Amino acid sequence: MKKTTAAVIAALLLGLVGWQVAERISATGTSTSKSKGPRAVPVMLEPVRTMNLQHVAEFTGTLESSARFTVAPKISGRIESLYVDIGDQVSNGQLLAELDSNEYALQVGEAKAALEVARATVIEAQSALDVAERDLRRSRDLHTKNAVSQSELDQALAEFESSRARLQVAQAQVRQMEAALEAARVRLDYTRIHARWDDPDAHRLVGERFVDEGDMVDSNDPIVSVVALDELRAVINVIERDFPYVHAGQPAGIAADAYPDRTFPGTVSRVAPVLQESSRQARVEIVVPNAERLLAPGMFVRARLRFEEREDVTAVPQAALARRDNSQGVFLAVDNASDARFVPFTPGINQDGWVEVLGDAKDALAGGRVVTLGKHLLEDGSAIALPAPDTPMIAPNPDAATNASNKIPQRNNSKDASTSPAAEDAAASANRTQS
Repeated sequence: MKKTTAAVIAALLLGLVGWQVAERISATGTSTSKSKGPRAVPVMLEPVRTMNLQHVAEFTGTLESSARFTVAPKISGRIESLYVDIGDQVSNGQLLAELDSNEYALQVGEAKAALEVARATVIEAQSALDVAERDLRRSRDLHTKNAVSQSELDQALAEFESSRARLQVAQAQVRQMEAALEAARVRLDYTRIHARWDDPDAHRLVGERFVDEGDMVDSNDPIVSVVALDELRAVINVIERDFPYVHAGQPAGIAADAYPDRTFPGTVSRVAPVLQESSRQARVEIVVPNAERLLAPGMFVRARLRFEEREDVTAVPQAALARRDNSQGVFLAVDNASDARFVPFTPGINQDGWVEVLGDAKDALAGGRVVTLGKHLLEDGSAIALPAPDTPMIAPNPDAATNASNKIPQRNNSKDASTSPAAEDAAASANRTQS
């Protein structure tokens, strides 16, 4: 009887052990099959918004003076006096420099003397003409009385014509000497170099000085440059894509590195009607008021032009843009944010990190959420997982990942089941079954 009871108990124990082993094998197989399925990719989502966007483009360029000219002498000579220097303010007609004028003053004196000689010659010629005229009248009277011959009358007439011609030559010489005197006076005046421009009330500044007192200069050698700073000109180059949007009178914002927290207003004044073949760009000039004279010619600037503005457009974060199969789009969270579907679209205006959605895709994206972090691991239809509310999403640090990989011990190449991935998965499944 005792043997029978012991046999029954042993059979029951063996059955219980077999049932537990079967359950563990079943659980391990289920867990392994699940681990081999697609794993959810942790991502972060941002909502698709409806907002107003502006098409704003930024260009780089250089500031130039709206009016700049170089002062140079019209004659050669030595710089005797230089009355201005870099940064000095000058007015219209102000004397800037003087050349050595002794030689030109002598030329004026010579021209005056020559003019006096010419005028004396005119007086002499006039007197001779008067005498010849009286002789001619007398000869004519006597010829009527047959007191003089015809040949004598002809001789008196010839003398009169000759005297009149000599008077005309003398008068022409006077006019020639007067012109020579005026030219000498002009050359003498050229030794005094002035600054002249159209606006009589404007004041300008000396930008550069090229000579010093005592230097010898030839005609047209630069002495100083004069610039206008009350109004500057920003010169930018516009590419072919943006060329149709630029027009005269368009407002612009000018930023310079010297004043990082300030934007200066400007207005497009001129747009080149042609694009350069070498660069496919067009020159655009922007007038920038500079009453405070904070800006200076030669500064590097950035010009922002607003081309257009659109209201109530569907926009996605720029960080959500991805490219798959040569198409640009975003991954839209679907099925209660458990899967991600790739939605291609044509991007429009890009402003402050938001991109306009054009075409039929805006209806599919409206009101949804798109993946902004983790999209590089996704394909169309991939499973996604959202982090816990209290779990911060930290972008992977490549350096940290490298350091961590260096600390991982190398796996043994032997077929030890205890260190193989299958053994690790089985052990993990057994532990979950026991728990």
